[in-house]
Amino acid sequence: MDYITLLEYALERQASDIHLVPGAVPVIRKNGKLEQVEAQAAVDYLEINSIVDAICNKDQLERLKSNGEVSFSHSIHNLGRFRINIIMQRGTASITFRLLRFDIPEVDTLGIPNAFIELINYQRGLLLVSGASGSGKSTTIAALINKINQTSRAHVITVEEPIEYLFKHHDAIISQRDVGTDCPTIYDGVLGAMKHDPDILMISDLSDERVIDLALQIAESGKLVIAGVPANNSRSTIEKIVTSNSHKKTEMRKYKLTATLLGIISQQLVPAIDESNQLLAYEFLLPNAAIKSYIINDQLKEITQALIAGRKHSMMYMDNSLFELYKAGQIKRSVVYKYAHDIEFVKRQEFTHEKA
Repeated sequence: MDYITLLEYALERQASDIHLVPGAVPVIRKNGKLEQVEAQAAVDYLEINSIVDAICNKDQLERLKSNGEVSFSHSIHNLGRFRINIIMQRGTASITFRLLRFDIPEVDTLGIPNAFIELINYQRGLLLVSGASGSGKSTTIAALINKINQTSRAHVITVEEPIEYLFKHHDAIISQRDVGTDCPTIYDGVLGAMKHDPDILMISDLSDERVIDLALQIAESGKLVIAGVPANNSRSTIEKIVTSNSHKKTEMRKYKLTATLLGIISQQLVPAIDESNQLLAYEFLLPNAAIKSYIINDQLKEITQALIAGRKHSMMYMDNSLFELYKAGQIKRSVVYKYAHDIEFVKRQEFTHEKA
């Protein structure tokens, strides 16, 4: 099996991912749905091992052997860039290719609110983009950095695992650190970046305890930090940032977060009504006095009501965003119900809309 031919097929089909698992027919993901590759037989572990040997260098093979997984970016001339993740399962390798685009979309075309985009004009603070895998958060972050690149005289350093989009210097100068190639971990990458005098720091994944503490410290020191968080909504994003095994550290994080947070956008990509593409549904939080109080006083359950009430100030609750797409005829009711956080809230919105 020729993996280059598979990549060409996926690009032609405008897929987002390819999955190769021993004993299964190759699968692509298009518009969030899985499709078997046409006219392909199941692949065996020997075929997958040959692909692993073809795409991995010596260091990547060593990391796969020692850690049971490895992620890296990979470019193929005249074809494209790919984010590759390889995991060991039942003693054999499985491969996922994420297809990346050379062109970074303009942030104004993504469907995120202008009030969020304008937050990049702040010279210090913490700007968070959250969502599950495949929610488009990497693209949103890249588009924000590209906007900064086009409009600001700034020194930007990114720490990415792995690098997905390549930036060309424009008004800004941008250094990109690839975890596994330029630094061993995100923590080491961020620590090293701070010795290089950045104005803006981008962290692709804010999950590690040490990286969270470092990001809060950097934002507090007067830098702008833009970071991705694997969380489904504003509340879970905040919980992920502040929660620690140490009560003292949790309290410290709460105060640092309320002092530095500029805003949170949480994303989902949902199928359009004709299923020809995916649309952005989002939740947008601005840290007003009420929300800061909820964070400090462990009242995060109240954040949903604060988001709903804050709509007149540009905030958005995820279920309102989904319902607006439904009202506009862009997504099906079943999609709203599938992706909503609170179905009863959606039903109340429907009732109000029908009465009007």
